[in-house]
Amino acid sequence: YFQRLFAGGSAGAFGIAVWNPAEVVKTQIQTERTKRLKMIPVAKGVFRTEGILGFWAGVGPNVARSFLVNAAELGTYDEAKHRLKPYLGDTVFTHMGASGVAGFVSACTSTPADVVKTRLMDGAGRADKQYSGVVNAFTTILREEGATALYKGFVPIVTRKVIWCGLFFTMYEQIKASLR
Repeated sequence: YFQRLFAGGSAGAFGIAVWNPAEVVKTQIQTERTKRLKMIPVAKGVFRTEGILGFWAGVGPNVARSFLVNAAELGTYDEAKHRLKPYLGDTVFTHMGASGVAGFVSACTSTPADVVKTRLMDGAGRADKQYSGVVNAFTTILREEGATALYKGFVPIVTRKVIWCGLFFTMYEQIKASLR
């Protein structure tokens, strides 16, 4: 089980570390409330204010979040499928059940890192940063907003993850079986 968690988590962590600049730009565009932002001006603003390193704002929690999501989804799906098979056989019900478990575990483990990541990325390239880093963001959120703030957006996140995992893994298993 731990090998599955590590393999899935590592693949996701590496991939997101490479694409963090796109996440920074996307997050700033999505969180702007007063005007419509475009990609190039946002990227130029981040570079002008913080240099190339500004594009890796929030990379720590982003890598942690991606590791947790991929480990939870891939590793937990395989483990849950393995545990359900003796009772349900290798059926679509096994795949759907394991998918639901994977989506729920993924949402539970990744949402706090996602909240911290989003807060840090939102501040990239801005003079009025609210947080100085990952630990500061985490502790400030806990102190000022309470532990439940780390799970802001949990219901839509868990809903999306359970549905996505259900479709992804069930289709994967069906396609895999048809290719045998």
